[in-house]
Amino acid sequence: MNRLLTIFLLTIAGNNLFADFIQYSGVSYIAQNSSVEDAYPNSLKIEKHLRKIIFNHLSENIPQDSSLKLSVSESFEEDPLSLIISIDNENLSSIQLNNNCLRTYSIGLQVITYNLKSQQILSIKPFAIRKIYLDPLIKNSCKENNEKENLLRFSEIYFGLDISKSDYKEYISLDDDSLIMKAKSTSLKNNSYMTKSSFLLPVLEDVLSSNYFDSRRQSFFVGVEDIVLSSFSKDQMSGQKELKKNHLFLNSNDYNFDDRQFKVWVGQQFSKWFSETFDYPIIPFVKGKSLGRDIAIKFADQDKILNLKLPKLDFGFIIKLKGFKKVKLDESNLREAYAWAAFADIEFHNVGIQKITQIELKNVFTDEVNKGDSVDDWNNFNLSLNRILKDYVSNLNNADKKWILKSSKMSTKDFKKHSNLIKTNIKLDNVKK
Repeated sequence: MNRLLTIFLLTIAGNNLFADFIQYSGVSYIAQNSSVEDAYPNSLKIEKHLRKIIFNHLSENIPQDSSLKLSVSESFEEDPLSLIISIDNENLSSIQLNNNCLRTYSIGLQVITYNLKSQQILSIKPFAIRKIYLDPLIKNSCKENNEKENLLRFSEIYFGLDISKSDYKEYISLDDDSLIMKAKSTSLKNNSYMTKSSFLLPVLEDVLSSNYFDSRRQSFFVGVEDIVLSSFSKDQMSGQKELKKNHLFLNSNDYNFDDRQFKVWVGQQFSKWFSETFDYPIIPFVKGKSLGRDIAIKFADQDKILNLKLPKLDFGFIIKLKGFKKVKLDESNLREAYAWAAFADIEFHNVGIQKITQIELKNVFTDEVNKGDSVDDWNNFNLSLNRILKDYVSNLNNADKKWILKSSKMSTKDFKKHSNLIKTNIKLDNVKK
C-alpha cells in the first residue's frame, strides 16, 4: 500500500516538475544599434497598457489543454521553452504629395519561441502593419509634425482604433499617459483591438495556438537566408537614379535609405505569405543576422539584454532584387495610365552546400491617375515587389499557368519541377507530380 502511494505521489510530482509547456514571458524589444528609447519612443509609452490588454486577453481565452503557461513557472523541466512578443519596428515616414503630407506609420513585431536554457530560437513569426494619413502642410513642408499626434496614431494602430480627426483635440489636450488610457478604454469598450482588421488579433491568435510539442518537433530549420540588393536597385531606392528616395525605409537620423530596414521588411513579407499559405513557419530575415547569430532582446523594465541565438538554417531562400521601372502606358486630356514594375530572382539553397533551384520573376502594377497629380511611386513599387513574393508562394502551393507565363520565363512543367524540389526538401505534404 505504501509502495503504491509512493509511486502515485512520484507520478504527480513528475507531472508537475517535468510538465511540457511554453512560458509566456511578455513584451520586449529588438534593439541592435540604438537604444530602445531612441528606436521605439511611442511604443515605450504605450507598452504598459498594451501588456495588460494582451495578458488579460490570453488569460480569458486560453484553451484548457493549451501548452501555454501564463503564470511564472517554478518547475524544473529539462527543456523549458519561452515565448515573447518582441517589437522590432516603429517608424514614421512623410512625403509631400499634391500639396499635402502623406504620412505612413509602421509597426512590426515578432512572436519568438526559444529554449530558455540554451537561448536557442526555435521559431519566429513576424507581424507588421502600416497606416497612412493625409495631413495639411505645416509652413509649406512635411518636416514638422506633432509629437502628441504621433503618439495618438501609434495608439490607434496598437488598439485597433480609427479615431476621427474631429475628435483629435480631446485626446491631444491630455497628457501622454491619459491619452493612451483613453485610447485603451475606447478599444476595450468596443473590442476594437480584436476585430478582424486589427493588428493585435492575429498576434494573440498565434500566441494562443502555441504548441510545446510542435516547437520541440522542429528537426531542421527553413528560413530567408539573405536579401540581396543589386547596386542598381540600391541606387534607385537611395534617390541616385531617376527616382526619389524610397521614403518608407529611411534612417531616422540622416534620412538616407536604410537597406537593413528594407531587407527586414522583404524577409518578413515572404515569411508571412509562406507561413499563411502552408501553415509552416519559417525564420525571417532579421536585423540581428547581419551582426552575427544573435538577436538582442531588451525588456523595458530591465537593464539586462537577452541575446537569443538564431538557428542555423538547413534550407534557405535568397531573394535578389534587381530593380524597378516606371512606364507611362497611355494618357488622355484628364487621365494618365502608368505601370510600376519590380524585378527579382528567388533562389532556394541547401545552406552552405548548394543552390538547388532558382526562378526569375517580375510583377507589373498598373493604375490611372489624374493628369498633373503627384503619385507615390515607392508605395506602388513596394506593392509590386510584395506581389511577387505573395504570388510566388501562392503558386508554389497551387500553380496558375497564366501567372507562370506572365511573371516568369519558366514553362509550367519546369515551374512544377522547381516547386516540387522545394516542397520535397522541406517535407511539405502537398507535393504534386
